Amino acid sequence: MTQSSGGPSADRSVEEHILHLKSREKHFKRVIEKRIARGHVEEVWQEALIRMFKRLQSGPPVEKPDAYMATVCGNAATDVLRQLGRHADAFAGGDLDEFSEAAIMIDFDRDVDLVRIQSVLREELTPQQHKVYILKHYYGLDSRSIAELAGVASDSAVRQMIRAANRKLREPAVMRRLAAED
Repeated sequence: MTQSSGGPSADRSVEEHILHLKSREKHFKRVIEKRIARGHVEEVWQEALIRMFKRLQSGPPVEKPDAYMATVCGNAATDVLRQLGRHADAFAGGDLDEFSEAAIMIDFDRDVDLVRIQSVLREELTPQQHKVYILKHYYGLDSRSIAELAGVASDSAVRQMIRAANRKLREPAVMRRLAAED
């Protein structure tokens, strides 16, 4: 089924465009991986496919679908990074109600250990260290992505913050507080 000039292009249907893009999935996932940690690539890829599908269905023809899809992948990765940054801000600095409103699915009534650990982290780490620590260890982001999200000068500065946070959290008194069971 080919669409007229009102569709995605004169020579390809929406389905043909999507099949073509899926055949180049590895390429686009590498593009995504340059922007975000490997653990989030599939989520971004699926979001990019949905955005591209909607664009092909409703927008004017896409002249260069591969280039357009690369842009969509980059934009989707940036959006996911920003969302993770908002979650980390709520997780690291906000109160539990604010964290729950950030649409993160954690049941604080059942996970009292998380609440206790978060309290210790807030007391022992600077807000910036806390955010970087959450983005690294909870969301699994790489240093480059964390630097972009947290407004840190470089990925090496992120690694220094993580090392400083780890040193602080390894202090015996802090370790006892983290391991304490109430």
